[in-house]
Amino acid sequence: MFINKNKSRRKLLLYFICLSSSLLFICYYSIINIFQPFIPKVRIRPERKDPFKKIFISHYTTTYGKRTDSKSKLFSNNLENICALLDPEEYPYANAVFVSLIDLVHLPTLPNTNESYRKKYQSQFWLLHTEESPRKSYETVQLNDITDLDDWFNLTATLKPESDIHIQYKGYRIKPEIISFLEKKLNKTYPRTNFSQFILKQDFFEKTNSSYMKTLANVLSHEINLRQDHYANACPYTCNTPLSNDLTVYLQPYLKPRNFQMKNRNIVYIAWFVSNCNTHSNREEYVSKLRSQKGIQIDVFGFCSSFFNSRRVSERCRKGIPNCTLDILTKYRFYLSFENSKCDTYITEKYWINGLNQHAVPIVLGASREQYKRIGVPYSYIHVDDYQSVEQLAEELHRLNQNDSEYMKYLQWTQLYDVGSDYMPTILYDIHSTLCFLGHYQRLYEMGKVNQESKYLLELIRYLFSIKNMTLKNFNWDTATTKIIKISDFYNPKVNCWDYDYPSIFKRIWNFFSIWTKLF
Repeated sequence: MFINKNKSRRKLLLYFICLSSSLLFICYYSIINIFQPFIPKVRIRPERKDPFKKIFISHYTTTYGKRTDSKSKLFSNNLENICALLDPEEYPYANAVFVSLIDLVHLPTLPNTNESYRKKYQSQFWLLHTEESPRKSYETVQLNDITDLDDWFNLTATLKPESDIHIQYKGYRIKPEIISFLEKKLNKTYPRTNFSQFILKQDFFEKTNSSYMKTLANVLSHEINLRQDHYANACPYTCNTPLSNDLTVYLQPYLKPRNFQMKNRNIVYIAWFVSNCNTHSNREEYVSKLRSQKGIQIDVFGFCSSFFNSRRVSERCRKGIPNCTLDILTKYRFYLSFENSKCDTYITEKYWINGLNQHAVPIVLGASREQYKRIGVPYSYIHVDDYQSVEQLAEELHRLNQNDSEYMKYLQWTQLYDVGSDYMPTILYDIHSTLCFLGHYQRLYEMGKVNQESKYLLELIRYLFSIKNMTLKNFNWDTATTKIIKISDFYNPKVNCWDYDYPSIFKRIWNFFSIWTKLF
């Protein structure tokens, strides 16, 4: 009997070991597959006789792990007449190549030759795209030095306003009802964003036999009217331009006060949603010091809160729960909008989406005060750099907690401005349409020296970009050329960041026991 029991236990143990090993094996190879870097292998593209010579764009990399190829739908039906996507393996045949820096492993080379790929394909646009900080953008890139990326890219799309395409999570505009109110009270008219309907000069193309010219002209005509209508509706009195200080002061008596019901004004309630527990900005240490101040309570949500089961924070935001973050923030006076890096203009959804929730005032750390002032909604945040120490910040938070009229100054923007994705400096889909129109611009430029139709179309493309004031800083409209960008100056953590190296394993262990345990 005893022997049979031992045999049964051994069998169970053996089954358990086999099952555990199988699960570990599956998990290991799943992780390998998930994080396997994507490097396209060049494939010969068969020649095709297309009735219209489109501009081809290829994604050399994935974008946050997602493949973009000829089956992807990125263009409107109108733009599909003149633009097309190629598979990543066909990038040598593309007019423009899109590179997501966060997904890049290495740049292409030519086999069996010392010739540079970039030298052979000089006419291609290579656009560098990233929505991460310079600190985080290079995690997958195999480089000897960041200068290896110099003399390759001629267009950029980043969070920096100096980029050709300035990416921003959201933008803002003055509320139209505020403008109407000011016009009535001050007997003053503010200039509106007005466009007359664009009518194509059909007579330019009556005598031409070029289907290319006619097709491009019709697409441009439709796109111009579409963008004019969108911009006029989204930004009737311009976007991302604040009210003057004089007008803000003038409006104060007319703004509606908000009533705040608080059980205990001696405690400052702060929410923090955080999933990256060890950062270049060292935000976790700043939070630990802030939390140690008298009367400061910081409740932590997100992945980092799962280290310990906090009894104080009973709510959790799980995937698929709509408006969960917003519902939680309605119960707090302040919200920590702390970025993982301190880099030039690195301002993410932590401010634009969670921070501007209209309930909790965001306390920001990351980009400089000057950059928040230039990009952010006026008087919508508290910047940690405005205070010489954590103690001074804590004192200010207590002062605001006791004084509703002072606290309300940081929420008055909700009555003055609208915040939304329609007001961004550049809508994200414009990246691909921009590459497409620039490709056609270059093609037309070569024809424009002797052709009045192409000259007219060149003017239309330039006008198209002027609708939303897209300057494309690295593109020369007079010569239809770009300069090669020195990425080591433009997007370098040593140049564009002022924080710390990523914490070592010992520092992370120290953070775990000395900081995160104290946050619960």
